[in-house]
Amino acid sequence: MTMKPLSAVLHEIATVPTVETITQQQRPLTDRDSKMVATLFEQLKAVFPAWKQAFPTDDHQRRALAEWTRALVDAGCTSREQLQLGMRMARSHGGDFFPSTSKFIKWCEVTPESLGLPTLDSALVEVRTRRYTHSAVELAAKATSWERQTLSADAYRAVFDQAYAQLVRRMMAGEDLNAEVMKGLPTRAQIKHSPEFYQQTGQRAVANLKKLFKRGGEHGGQ
Repeated sequence: MTMKPLSAVLHEIATVPTVETITQQQRPLTDRDSKMVATLFEQLKAVFPAWKQAFPTDDHQRRALAEWTRALVDAGCTSREQLQLGMRMARSHGGDFFPSTSKFIKWCEVTPESLGLPTLDSALVEVRTRRYTHSAVELAAKATSWERQTLSADAYRAVFDQAYAQLVRRMMAGEDLNAEVMKGLPTRAQIKHSPEFYQQTGQRAVANLKKLFKRGGEHGGQ
């Protein structure tokens, strides 16, 4: 048996398979989407009286409707609850001029504050003190308990924010809060262990390499 050079073995260990990037396809627009945006436009026109400055002709309005429909669908901003929230924000915003698509989509974003829940910063304080004012905060804390023990404060904030946002959206949609919370796995760089952990891991790696080359030498001598 021919032994591989150490550099080749280490290269094989360090090589990570390439993950293909999946291009997300745009969802085709439906009649429901068009009718939804047409109704939304009429509501916005009633709130912003200077809308004709943005759409002076019927052709301008038709093109704007098409652009708004595509933008709202791509942003996933199509539920009745989201649009109602956006309209509430539009009415409270005031002003005469028609909003941009990006601004309206921002208004449609469900935030903890819009539902009377603690802000992200307040929720993190509750996690540290374990004094919860709402079950959504407690469930997000339970779902990310391992990450809280292993990540830095900044990295944990991002993971908790993701879990908390899911629960806020479920609450908005009237869904089951106790369903499993999906979360992204932390990267290896984010995870913090004790120096002893890294020392033991390195020792195990060296021992495994020694065993590998010992077996290779035995087979090569036969």
